Amino acid sequence: MSGKESVSRSFSKKPPVERRQELIDATFRCLCKYGASDISVRIIAREAQLSLGMVRHHFRSKDELLAETLKFLSSKVKEQTQKALSMKDLTPSERLHAFISACLHPEALDANYVKARFLFWSLAQTNPTVRKAHDEIYRRFEGELRTLVSDVMDNQRQALDPDIVTIALMALLKGIWVEWSLAPNRADPLKLAELILTGLQGTLSEKLDRAVQKNS
Repeated sequence: MSGKESVSRSFSKKPPVERRQELIDATFRCLCKYGASDISVRIIAREAQLSLGMVRHHFRSKDELLAETLKFLSSKVKEQTQKALSMKDLTPSERLHAFISACLHPEALDANYVKARFLFWSLAQTNPTVRKAHDEIYRRFEGELRTLVSDVMDNQRQALDPDIVTIALMALLKGIWVEWSLAPNRADPLKLAELILTGLQGTLSEKLDRAVQKNS
């Protein structure tokens, strides 16, 4: 048996889930190397060292492969937030802080990861398949964050609109990602988040003080 035949047979024995992950990883690398507009199924197949037929066997189109790659990248942040929220005996404010901090974990701020996320945000404007995946991810993320914000509001007897606070926090997180990607050595993302959360806590406390004074 030749070496080439041995490699070919070894590849064929891999389960579908591993083969799909190889193609997702290759797509991520291609996005970082070439950008979203310059990659094709052929380029991805070459990066993964697989045939075009193998790509089409696992994914119906390049758009589907891009959408699955976006979901995979987002799952890395989800793993970090779930791990942070699994800690016991946290107050509502501490849970919100842990969630925000997890979104700024080093894995979420890997340069290539952030670059790919920016590319996907752009693709979501014109690609319906990617947009669908994007919207599913953000509905879940916004829902998780809104629950944490609502818990803080309830704990501190606040009448603020949790939807507005949630959107503001999401916008601030994106701003930190953008700032870090453009100038990674300028500021510590976690310190920026700490400043944001301290400011939010101050706003909540001020609202509570006013409510107490009004009712006294």
